[in-house]
Amino acid sequence: MTAAARKFDSVDLGTAADELAPGTKLLYGQFTIESFINSGGFGIVYIARDSLDRQVVIKECFPSAFCRRIGTTVGARSRAQQDEFRGAVKGFLQEALTLSQLDHPNIIKVHHVFEDNETAYMAMDYIDGPDLLQTVEGTARPLTPKEIVSFLHTMLDALGHVHERGLLHRDISPDNIILNKASGQPILIDFGASRKDVTRKSRALSGLRVVKDGYSPQEFYVSGSKQAPCSDLYALAASFYHLITGETPKTSQERLSAIAGREGDPLRPLAGRFKTYPRGFLDAIDKAMAIFPRDRLQSVDEWRSMLVGDAARPVSEPAAPVARTVSAPPAASLPPASPAASAQAQASATGMAPGLAPASEPAASAGPSPIVMIQAPRNLRDFLMSSAAAALLVVGLLSLPDLLGRGADGAAPTAIAASAPTFAPAETLVAVAPAAVVGTPRAQELLPVTNVLRLPGGYTFDVVETDTATQTVVSELPAELEGSIQVGDVLLVYAPTGETLATATALREILQREFANGISTYSFVVRRGDSTVLAEFRLGVAG
Repeated sequence: MTAAARKFDSVDLGTAADELAPGTKLLYGQFTIESFINSGGFGIVYIARDSLDRQVVIKECFPSAFCRRIGTTVGARSRAQQDEFRGAVKGFLQEALTLSQLDHPNIIKVHHVFEDNETAYMAMDYIDGPDLLQTVEGTARPLTPKEIVSFLHTMLDALGHVHERGLLHRDISPDNIILNKASGQPILIDFGASRKDVTRKSRALSGLRVVKDGYSPQEFYVSGSKQAPCSDLYALAASFYHLITGETPKTSQERLSAIAGREGDPLRPLAGRFKTYPRGFLDAIDKAMAIFPRDRLQSVDEWRSMLVGDAARPVSEPAAPVARTVSAPPAASLPPASPAASAQAQASATGMAPGLAPASEPAASAGPSPIVMIQAPRNLRDFLMSSAAAALLVVGLLSLPDLLGRGADGAAPTAIAASAPTFAPAETLVAVAPAAVVGTPRAQELLPVTNVLRLPGGYTFDVVETDTATQTVVSELPAELEGSIQVGDVLLVYAPTGETLATATALREILQREFANGISTYSFVVRRGDSTVLAEFRLGVAG
């Protein structure tokens, strides 16, 4: 442990300011802090002077979630957070070195990376000029449609340069695009949140999410979610949506909640609304802003392909608005009483529906059902405790011990790759197959088909299949809950990918796939009472 680290263990910081004071020297006097600019979850930005009396921008690694400052020295807030802090500093240095190799006229240049004060710094060019947010807010000259079209092409070139090197920016917004007074060109700045490999496991950075309402895609709101070039494209599209309309876009969380609640996407498409812009130009922005990652433009090249031959052609007639409806999922076929037949029926129902069924249009049954089912009650556990029919279901479950530990399709759960985190042996992912329906024909008519999915740590879900829908309901939670999910929540959509839970095996398949990829926190759009909210839970990593 360094002397600075020991000092942090014994000193109470109190209410000291996070930023360095003007006049502070860095790197043995090579840089002198002049003023504070701003701060975020990853660091603090200053204006400084270098040893040649040039004005530069200094970014300091300061992950405020688990670090603090005593004097000029930065360290972990507690002994338990030292590994996270050092990991953040190491990652900052690695990314700064990578960013220093970016060479594009519309990307800010990182020209010095160094360590001081027990943390890391990067020195960048100082760009004099307003940012795009100032142009929208009216404190800088407004832009013409021709300029906006040109600037978007320029930013696509810059972002393509970033993505080709395996990087994501992860913080694109109007205030991070500056119009250089000297050249009149837009410059992409603030790569402090950039990551070279967003799929790798990083304990230090997983909790440092950069989220800007209106510009961040919905996957940025979920710790541990998969991010890709289309995530940056969403943010770029949202920034130019703001430029064109003068309105901050609806947040991705508002949009996701409305879609899950079958209210329709509240974001108004651009296509057909602004005749002074090329049609393909507006269509591409709308597509890049699709709420679910799979529906967006996936690359800069794909975006450019929508603009070929259309950059200078204005819209001569209103284009049809981009439809943002979601289609109804097919109802899962009800499994027959025979385990073999049940496995065959559920194997044919593993396809994931693209969206949720509108409330007024129930999903059509995939075929005639041998049993007339009823809609599952809202509080399934109360129903099971108070209904005589529940006793028949319990008897059926107890009569099938050989199916415990198998999937809802009667097969053993999919094995997780040896290189991925695994569940503890005593807490394997378990789905209890539907019980054989016993009793009189009348009792059969009253019972919904129910699967029980038990997860490590005390999470239990009831997957209730009726003749009109499949509902995945939270029925039990651990005493020490890690997350915001509640008993009674109905899982509708897996937020990071937009997958709906339209089949009996959907939740099990999503969790096994994601856990094998190193994901341990899972976020869903859920129905809670009469509203829809975003909720998450966490499965601890065994060992």
